[in-house]
Amino acid sequence: MKAAVLHNFKTPLALEDVARPVPGPDEVLVEVEACGVCHSDLHVADGDWPQLAKIVKKPLILGHEIAGRVVEKGEAVNDHQIGDRVGVPWIFSSCGECEMCREGNENLCGKQQITGVSVDGGYAEFVKAPARHATKIPDALSSVEAAPLFCAGVTVYRALKKGQLQPGQRLAYRGWCAHGGHLLPGLAGISKLYSKTSRGHRQNQLAT
Repeated sequence: MKAAVLHNFKTPLALEDVARPVPGPDEVLVEVEACGVCHSDLHVADGDWPQLAKIVKKPLILGHEIAGRVVEKGEAVNDHQIGDRVGVPWIFSSCGECEMCREGNENLCGKQQITGVSVDGGYAEFVKAPARHATKIPDALSSVEAAPLFCAGVTVYRALKKGQLQPGQRLAYRGWCAHGGHLLPGLAGISKLYSKTSRGHRQNQLAT
């Protein structure tokens, strides 16, 4: 299959022919229809996030905002069928047994694997993923629309769910990116959105 491969930090990705992944008993093989480019991918490729640089697989296929269709599945997979549309997120897998996992905080699991960081991601024609971490995509969403939701979308949704916001409450958001600028207003039902720059403390109304 064709894939964009990172061999060393701060070097261009190379378009190469690589072996097509073979799914294990509890995995699915996904034919990639769309894969978003997250700013995190740029940091991973440059190796400028020390906490991730030490676990980056090399050579590596980047990409963790993946949407596609199941084309193969392992013999132990029952929840997905051939042809199902699924997404593969940042968290490739977690142990499911530690305290963090049992509390629903898989993102803090010490044994987690990260898509496009410690395992190959979606800048390729195919990607394999654990079936329990592959999420079905509704027919109403195209793959292009769905792909970014498996990073920015789940990040915002989890924060809002954990925050238990109620109608009428005010929300402060720190850090401006796709999460806040595009997804936060829709998911939170925000009627007015403002930005405030650190220089000069200027406030701008961005949306109504």
